[in-house]
Amino acid sequence: MAGRILYFEAPDGISGDMTLGALIDLGVNADEIRHELDKIIPGEYSFSARPFERNGIHGISLDIEAKEDYGHGHRHYSDIKAMIEVSGISERAKSRAIAIFDVIAEAEAFVHQALKEEVAFHEVGAMDSIIDIVGTAIATDLLDVSDFYCSAPRDGSGTIKCQHGLIPVPVPAVMKMAENAGIPIIIESDVSTEMITPTGFGIIKGLGAKFEPCLGIVPEKTGYGFGKRDTGRLGAVRVTLGEKYEGEE
Repeated sequence: MAGRILYFEAPDGISGDMTLGALIDLGVNADEIRHELDKIIPGEYSFSARPFERNGIHGISLDIEAKEDYGHGHRHYSDIKAMIEVSGISERAKSRAIAIFDVIAEAEAFVHQALKEEVAFHEVGAMDSIIDIVGTAIATDLLDVSDFYCSAPRDGSGTIKCQHGLIPVPVPAVMKMAENAGIPIIIESDVSTEMITPTGFGIIKGLGAKFEPCLGIVPEKTGYGFGKRDTGRLGAVRVTLGEKYEGEE
């Protein structure tokens, strides 16, 4: 019998908080995730998973805030990697979190022509990334899932403003991560903003998700995670836990 798998669907894009929210809605205990996160960043954040509804669909929206005494400036990829490595979370969660950060840092390093170890995650962005990425790694470990699949995530078009100025959508880091990943990105020309964040795409790539647009799955449970950006769509990631259907014997 095939083992349990996790299937990601991102018809309205994907971000870190959407993904972690969907995993909590799926049934992973938010307090267990918070307990494990405290082994890396104790007292530096507040983390709330609240029920949310849109278009008649119920799920989870995450609220994350850095505490006031959280250090200004930034944390480099090398710093975050070291924090994870020395923490008390499980080895599988460590490995997954580092793999996700690694693919994001590699893409950002290419885009900004910098060394990967020196890629900076700025201020609150660093805290959000740590919680979203490490939280997702912890959640998938708690689910005891080894194989991941995904449909084609959809992104908007046009440009968005970042600290470096206007950049195209999909953003350069996402496009770099998509190279040779085997995961297509579908562009929605009627949405003039970003729907796929580097953290979101980094999660599915870092977990080694395999692209299967019409996956046969025997569902055990589904979960929805809502994002903060209003694009006029549902704005949620759906994750399905179950067994892969291999067809008639």
